Amino acid sequence: MTRFQMKAWQQIRTIRGTWLLLAWFGGMAIVPGLPAQPAARKLDNRFLLVFDTSAEMKHRVAAVQNTLNTILATSANGQLHSNDSIGVWTFDQQLETGQFPLQRWNPDHAAQVLSNINTFVVGRRYTKKTTFDALMPLVNQVVGGSERLTVVIFCDGYGEMNGTPYDQGVNQLFQQRQGERQKAQQPVVIVLHSQLGQFVDCVVSFPPQPVSFPEFPPLPVPPPAPKVVPPPPRAVVPPLIIIGTPVTNRPPPPAPPVPVPVPAPLPTNAPLPAANPTAAPPVAPEVKPPEEMPLTRPDGAPPQLKIDAELLPRTNAVNVPAENSGFNRAEAFAIGATSLLVGGLVVFLFGRARPPKKG
Repeated sequence: MTRFQMKAWQQIRTIRGTWLLLAWFGGMAIVPGLPAQPAARKLDNRFLLVFDTSAEMKHRVAAVQNTLNTILATSANGQLHSNDSIGVWTFDQQLETGQFPLQRWNPDHAAQVLSNINTFVVGRRYTKKTTFDALMPLVNQVVGGSERLTVVIFCDGYGEMNGTPYDQGVNQLFQQRQGERQKAQQPVVIVLHSQLGQFVDCVVSFPPQPVSFPEFPPLPVPPPAPKVVPPPPRAVVPPLIIIGTPVTNRPPPPAPPVPVPVPAPLPTNAPLPAANPTAAPPVAPEVKPPEEMPLTRPDGAPPQLKIDAELLPRTNAVNVPAENSGFNRAEAFAIGATSLLVGGLVVFLFGRARPPKKG
């Protein structure tokens, strides 16, 4: 190969590598954009095997074992999954639970599980009659508390079933096939399915025909989550700025003053009243008081000034009537004589009391 051919080959390899790298990156970009598929919900699957131990079932134990072997060998037509729980009950006129330990299904240990159940069924005492009244109330309780449950009942076809939506059809089949089942010494197998606490189907099988296990109906699709519509954007409003005292806090304005009527001013130069046209009354001559008024009394006594008693200050002194305030002559003479006598006595006593002059 020439140098030119080698160079061309290298260019071709480079171009191919570039295209492969771009395709790889493109695939990485597309994969995250694919919508995620919701994971399938896994429900807790439970099996309950119920065996009728009435006297009619004593001769059908071998047929029950064969039917049970077929069911477990096929994993109940693929409906029994690894780690599913298997419970075992028995009933006639009474219900017995808890006599057999709960089993966990494991396909690798299927033979051991089957052997344990067969041993338990063969060892029961088969007496009395079949009575569904002892069984169905507790079955309904288990149905209500289970997400997905399969109940398999092995019975003789006698009695009346009650407590399910399928009672009328099951009891009709019982009456039609009782004689044939007793003659063939084969059991009647009832398969009840419940999902999310409700019965969903019922199948009655007649061994040695295979027992039918219909498929569970699909789980109800949850309603789509309501779309959350974002609220419309709010209009941007400029903030309200208030400067000063808010209107609500302002005191009320004072009331306007009430106008007071002002009387009209009197005219300063009021005109004189008009003269009475009638004759004017005679004017009395003006009497002038005398310039001097002698303060003498007719009896010659000095005049006394009279003052109204209401104008005088109120004291504790005894007011002397103004009319009798003067002395008569006899009283004045007596007072004068007494004064002279007292004066002379004083002079006499004063003269004797002076010391004699020295010669």
